[in-house]
Amino acid sequence: MVSLQPGAKYKFVNAKANNVADLSGGDNKSIIGYSDHGGANQTWEALPGGNGWIFKNVATGQFLGINGLARDGTPVEGIHPPFEWHVKNDEGHPDTVRLFVPNTLFNMDLSDNGNATAGTKIQVWNKWTPGVNQCWRLVQGAWDLAFCI
Repeated sequence: MVSLQPGAKYKFVNAKANNVADLSGGDNKSIIGYSDHGGANQTWEALPGGNGWIFKNVATGQFLGINGLARDGTPVEGIHPPFEWHVKNDEGHPDTVRLFVPNTLFNMDLSDNGNATAGTKIQVWNKWTPGVNQCWRLVQGAWDLAFCI
């Protein structure tokens, strides 16, 4: 079972493609699947919301979210204001979570059935099982620690 820590920094690693949720440096808006390069644009600070979790990008201060209504294919983007997600452990993959738009079955999805190609869009889609491309490992990092020599 996965549990989040307020203020901790995480990477979202897709359970199928093994790439991470990356705030695109191309437009500073799109959230895409990309290989892990250790960048701050791939790092998200977990903040407790009223009934869920808010994820703030370490590089830009933008929030992981959607604009408008949740429906199949709605892009996940770096947005303002904060956006709250319902984070639930996946029944079939207990080391992963799904990020749901509140009060819906729409969850964060690496598009094209989890295509591992760098730049693949991350969108919300209706939950399906097994849907491994909709499952994410939250990797808490030590990359936010500073060391003095």
